[in-house]
Amino acid sequence: MADIYKVNSGNIVGGAGRLVCKPYDGTFPASIDEVMDLASPFNLKTGWRDLGATVDGISTSRGFDSDDFEVDQYVGAIDSSITGWNHSLETQLAENTVENRQLSLIGGTIIETPPTLGTATTLTAASAVNASIISVTTATGITPGTFVQVSEGANVEMRQVNRVTGNTVYLEKALSKAYTTAASVRPVTKLGSRRIGFGTVQNIPEYTYALISQKKDGSLYMAVFRKCKVTGDDKEQTYEKGKRTIPLSLNAYPVDGVPTEENVYFEVEQLTATP
Repeated sequence: MADIYKVNSGNIVGGAGRLVCKPYDGTFPASIDEVMDLASPFNLKTGWRDLGATVDGISTSRGFDSDDFEVDQYVGAIDSSITGWNHSLETQLAENTVENRQLSLIGGTIIETPPTLGTATTLTAASAVNASIISVTTATGITPGTFVQVSEGANVEMRQVNRVTGNTVYLEKALSKAYTTAASVRPVTKLGSRRIGFGTVQNIPEYTYALISQKKDGSLYMAVFRKCKVTGDDKEQTYEKGKRTIPLSLNAYPVDGVPTEENVYFEVEQLTATP
C-alpha cells in the first residue's frame, strides 16, 4: 500500500534552549553569530549574559484580542478585527544567582564587599589544571574548613581547605586554572559578600532576550524578543528541602520604527540545505 503520509522528520524540533539577555538599547542582532560564537566554547558576545539552567522548559506565547462585528441579518459574527496583541516568555531559572534574582524580582544595585585576606605565601611547585593539592612555602594561617585565595595575573580562585599536612594544602574542590611558583596563596580571614535589596521601585527595567536552540541536524535556531519587561505576577520561591528556582515571567512589547510585522520579535534559523 502506498504511503499517504508525507512526513519530514528533519522539521521536527525539540530540546532545551539557551536563554540570554542584554539591557535594552534599541539595537538587535541580525544573525546568531552576533549573539554567540559559533565554535566551541560558544562564548557570548560583549553585552549579553547567560541566565543559565532552567527547569520545566522555556515557553513562549503569542496571542491577540479581537472584536467581533455582527449585523442584524445573521446570527453570529460576520467579521472580526484585532484589537491587541500579547507576547510572553516564561521559565523557571534553576541557577539561583544574585544577578538572576535581580532580573526576575526587580532588585536594586548589587553591592560587593571584597574578602579580607591574610599574609600571602607562594607555591613551591607549579600547580596544574584540576589540581586539588598544592604545596606552599608556609601554611601559617591556613586551617581546615577555612578558605584560601590562589591568584596569578588575571586568574583568581577561592577554595575551601579540606586538610593541611605540613606545608601541603588539600582543597575541597580542584583548581580550574594552572599556576606557576609565582602565584600568590593567601588565607581568607573573612569571606566577601554581595548585598542586594528589593523594594517598591517605580520603573521596570527593559531587556532584549535571545533564545537559542539546536535543531536535529546540528544547525541553530534563534528567537529575539526586542523589548521585554518582567510581569507583575507574584514570583514565589519556596524554602524547603527541594531545589529552589526563580520564576521568570516576561511580557514583550513592540519597538518604534520597526515594521509592524516584526516589531515585537523575530526568528533566525540556519539552513543546511536549499529550501
